[in-house]
Amino acid sequence: MATGEWRTQTIIFFAIWTVVGVLLGIALKAQFRLHTAELPSTRLPELARAYVQEKRTVQALETEIRQLRQKTTELENALATGTEQARVLNDSLQAAKMLAGLIEVEGPGIELILRDSQRRPQPGSTESLLIDLYIIHDLDLLRVVNELRQAGAEAIAINGQRLIATSAIRCVGPVIYVNDMKMASPFTIHAIGDPNTLLGALKTPGGVLADIMQADPKMVEMRALEKVRIPAYTGSTQFRFAKPVSSEEGAK
Repeated sequence: MATGEWRTQTIIFFAIWTVVGVLLGIALKAQFRLHTAELPSTRLPELARAYVQEKRTVQALETEIRQLRQKTTELENALATGTEQARVLNDSLQAAKMLAGLIEVEGPGIELILRDSQRRPQPGSTESLLIDLYIIHDLDLLRVVNELRQAGAEAIAINGQRLIATSAIRCVGPVIYVNDMKMASPFTIHAIGDPNTLLGALKTPGGVLADIMQADPKMVEMRALEKVRIPAYTGSTQFRFAKPVSSEEGAK
């Protein structure tokens, strides 16, 4: 490889990882704000205004992260116009990003909407002890996600939040957090895969949705779609503790 071409490749690599570093910094900043933001505890209108402001800030940061990731992809593609080795490297990088959920994707799939029931048992009745059956819980979402993955779903999002290997779904009081984003009913789940297979898995008698539909069929709504678009994951992808094992250490 000529000296000039090597210098050009080096500059492009440096530009790519500079953008990646900025991207990760913004992602960590967004996560930190979500964990540490404190709302005033005085009046409800002030709480509502503070919540709206925080939500707008998070949305702005997510938009900036998407733009930086797009710029990174453009730089990677520019690198791929060089040598054959560079093109192979870029193809492998794009495949890894696809697997990691860092690229927006589309394809055939399904839409599933889970919502709390409007039915309420009469106070004092035996049925009132089963009030939890009329509410969508984090466990319900986890079971649905696991069933979709088992049925071959290639990408899944809940209320626009892309699920990746490190995504968490957990209940905190009356709300559910997905990727550290606060959510409440209804929950719209999109999944890309074979629509018939995905719907068949969800409709299995005695399956993940059986108890919910038995309590109130109106709590579940699902349909096949010819095209589903699922956004890229916009959270932090930095590992603080896990490190790659070198080939020498792995051979021991």
